[in-house]
Amino acid sequence: MKSKIDLKMRGSIGRTPSATPLYEQVKQRVMHFILDGTWSEGHILPAETELARQFGVSYGTARQALQILTKQGVLLRKPRIGTVVTGRTPHHTLDRFYKYYRLHNTKNELINTQTITKSIEIRPATDVEKRQLSLDETSNVISLVRIRLHNNSPVMIDHIAIPEHLIPNFPSTPDSVPALLLNNLRDEYGLRISAVRETLRADIASAEDMDLLNLSVRDNPTAVLVIDDICFDSKNQALLTASHRALSDNYHYINEIR
Repeated sequence: MKSKIDLKMRGSIGRTPSATPLYEQVKQRVMHFILDGTWSEGHILPAETELARQFGVSYGTARQALQILTKQGVLLRKPRIGTVVTGRTPHHTLDRFYKYYRLHNTKNELINTQTITKSIEIRPATDVEKRQLSLDETSNVISLVRIRLHNNSPVMIDHIAIPEHLIPNFPSTPDSVPALLLNNLRDEYGLRISAVRETLRADIASAEDMDLLNLSVRDNPTAVLVIDDICFDSKNQALLTASHRALSDNYHYINEIR
């Protein structure tokens, strides 16, 4: 059924300077309500004029945001009913890739994880990284190990390598590394990801996996899902490589193609 947005959650769209267009801010706010369950499948959104009023933007801005979400399959226009949440979210888009990893629970719900950086170091690039990132023999990378938590339990390990020369003065301590790493690379260094190449495989949990994912020796051998990424910019230059090692008993990975 239709309901008003809790105005205290509305925030101040358009009232503070931002490089993000207003329609994108509205789109992100609508997605927030959908992903956190405030607007579940079948929920009818307020009329565009009312949505614009509650968000404090123009009618055209609100309409543009909803049109994009409708095209992505997140919303559906139903005659004589209104705009309805479909229950499908664009997990395959780069917009989602910047904010969420496509890990789901057994109910096929996209989970929202918290990220903790365990270590960061500058080291020589491996032979594989030199090939994938087109680096020369003397190149270094900034290497990060991060843990993703769901309900305070570790579910995934991220191993990330970024060419050192691309991110000068990058934070040097784990506590200072931004949780939304890709957003930081875009906003602080102008490194905008335009494409991601992924390879999926299964593996047996390593000693590091057992430690960081809090696995018991009784669980050994344990299978983990491995997702290897290479991220490219618009000129097809590789910006970073990542290898994600995830628990596979209560979680799975979804990549939706339309």
